[in-house]
Amino acid sequence: GSQDMTDAPLLTEFRDGIAFLTLNRPDDLNALSAPVAYALADAMDRIEAERARAVVITGAGAAFCAGGDLKEFKGYLEAGDFAAFEAMIRETNAIFARLEALAVPVVAAVNGAVVAGGLELILCCDMVVAAEGAMIGDGHLKFGVLPGGGSAARLPRRIAASLAAEMLLTGDLKPAEWWAAAGLVNQVVPAAQLMETAEALARRTVRHSAPAVADMKSMLRAMPDMSAAEAVAHELDVFANHLRREDFLEGMRAFSEKRKPVYRDR
Repeated sequence: GSQDMTDAPLLTEFRDGIAFLTLNRPDDLNALSAPVAYALADAMDRIEAERARAVVITGAGAAFCAGGDLKEFKGYLEAGDFAAFEAMIRETNAIFARLEALAVPVVAAVNGAVVAGGLELILCCDMVVAAEGAMIGDGHLKFGVLPGGGSAARLPRRIAASLAAEMLLTGDLKPAEWWAAAGLVNQVVPAAQLMETAEALARRTVRHSAPAVADMKSMLRAMPDMSAAEAVAHELDVFANHLRREDFLEGMRAFSEKRKPVYRDR
């Protein structure tokens, strides 16, 4: 019943084509335990099954996500269960990669502290809106941990290498405004406006053709790892595929008829 829902480690709500995911372990600062990771995988199954057009991820309570569940980590290490620990981290890593590869835009709505695995989670999102006062950092080295969920891999691809080095090597947390200047955070807003701002950003992507949005997102993800020449060639290949779509013709007709496009996939 409803009791089970409130106890769920992740709450999922679908509203007008947008999936709202809420990390729901507020007493543990939404630490990314194995059950949270598996719940995230289940949520992605539902997002794909229900053909949601965008995703907004936030946290319940004071923090967005304070990272991996260090109590869980300690248990593995004290038991000498290294293989199981590694398997759990690899599985979480794969779930994050799947989030990053979703065909729809993903907006992180950062309501409070983001550390370690929390940073790794928002690095898999396309856009980040943060509440004023939210503190964000890698934090792994503070407790002798190394990243296993992608912060070392993704952070230098999202902000300047020297700034990424500072955050990874010091473990410091910085305010959301610093991260906006560094380029990871799109917008910093008062806490009371966080969810409406994140939802509005998601909605501005939902009005477009779903296959076009999926292609645009996959191009955005692929381009940084290509040479300039490969990237230009890839863009042309994607365009060549797109020009055969009904949605493209509908967009051209809407333009000439001075109306909004009505795409088939609605």
